[in-house]
Amino acid sequence: MKRREFTRKTCPALVLSIMGSTLLDSCDNAKEETAVIVPQEEKDYLDRMKTIGAAGFLLVQNKVYFNLKHATYSKLLTATNFVNDLDNGVLLLRQSDSSLLAFDNCCPHLGTKNQWSFQNNKFRCANHGNSFGIDSGQTARCSSNSQFGNLRSFKTLLYKDLLTVDFS
Repeated sequence: MKRREFTRKTCPALVLSIMGSTLLDSCDNAKEETAVIVPQEEKDYLDRMKTIGAAGFLLVQNKVYFNLKHATYSKLLTATNFVNDLDNGVLLLRQSDSSLLAFDNCCPHLGTKNQWSFQNNKFRCANHGNSFGIDSGQTARCSSNSQFGNLRSFKTLLYKDLLTVDFS
């Protein structure tokens, strides 16, 4: 067989076989589904939101998880609003779009928990009119007969509409 005749007979078959396997490979690859990787933080968020009950919060050991879309806590979606959560003993303050703070709701003066207002970066207890700051340092403890100082604060973490308060 001469070279020219060999090329005419063999090359088309060879080219088709190479192209066919490439096409089949690309079809196989198209059928493979790519796995969606969900970050751990997102998994934790979804799990917590599923387990938060009708009360709008979930207590797990020394942490409380709050669903900010729940009617009880929805005020916290807007900056400068606060919620006095008597169930968990905490004042929750939306300081800005990205910052939520948590404080002990027990008045350092005489222990009142349900008479708070907030103005000019201070919580005021209506029981005796004492005001307490939200800064760190010079913390006035619950029922310590203190008439000034800052309320005890707790660590917070905000992820989407889930607020975590750590009491440890």
